[in-house]
Amino acid sequence: MKNKVIFFRKTTLLLLSIVAVSFIFSCDDSLFRDDLPDAGSQVDNFLPTADFSYTPGERDFNTIQFTNLATESTTFLWDFGTGDTSTEKDPVYKFAGGEGDYNVTLTASDNNGMSATTTIVVEVVDRFVPINPEVLNGDMEDSSNNWRIDFSNGWSRFGFESSSDGSWLLYDGTDNGAKTRGAKWNMRRSAAEWANPDTRHAYQAIVVSPNWEYTLEFEYAIKDDIATDPIGGRRMVAEILDGHFTDGVDAYNQSIAGGALVTHVGTEVKGKTTFTQVKVDFTSNDSGLVSIWLWAVTPVDLYVDNVKVYPRL
Repeated sequence: MKNKVIFFRKTTLLLLSIVAVSFIFSCDDSLFRDDLPDAGSQVDNFLPTADFSYTPGERDFNTIQFTNLATESTTFLWDFGTGDTSTEKDPVYKFAGGEGDYNVTLTASDNNGMSATTTIVVEVVDRFVPINPEVLNGDMEDSSNNWRIDFSNGWSRFGFESSSDGSWLLYDGTDNGAKTRGAKWNMRRSAAEWANPDTRHAYQAIVVSPNWEYTLEFEYAIKDDIATDPIGGRRMVAEILDGHFTDGVDAYNQSIAGGALVTHVGTEVKGKTTFTQVKVDFTSNDSGLVSIWLWAVTPVDLYVDNVKVYPRL
């Protein structure tokens, strides 16, 4: 009888141990689950990368514009090597210490806690950076806005007629795959031979760096329809005038007197769908105050698009 009692106790203890262990793991199965991915989850194969570029300010050499080139990232930490930091994506930072080399570090992180870091030596130097002017409505998408000037002789202040037959290129030079909007001249809006109250001149005042080399760029197309051509042929004229004007008559007088800083006469007649790109260089004046002046002499439709002015670096 004694031996049977001992056997019963051992068996009972074994069963109790199994039940206890099962209870523990059933209550805290996170011991296993935390080590396993959620249902339907995927491995993160796209880890963050860190990179950036920088550009000195046009008027303040030690104010630097940083451009974030990181990928697969949501948060950013910049260390400018001066004790200052930033969490902006594309910060602008002024190096109060002036000229010198600064070790700038960017740490880019994603939502999974992964990160990448890069350090670039940023050279801060007192070097002149010419003004890069913004040509407003240079893609001619917004009718003739920003291209108007009043004329005391009664000519129209509307620089051109807006048209859907502009260039196939966007303002950044990429192919749109279809025509964009552009500026349009025709016989009724021509200057010179057919001058009348509807004569159109597109005008825009800009500011550039004095005595610096710049480039005027634009595209134009002239229809090849049969028509009686004016003396000198069909042409599109683009000029950079010397100064700013409040009266279009004064701008016109400088133009016809040959006082422009540069004049380009476009005479390529290739049809309305074939645009010719023009790049003409000029040197700015002592003041840096110049104006873009566009006009045409044509018996048929003529189109202009993507007007730009930028420094020759």
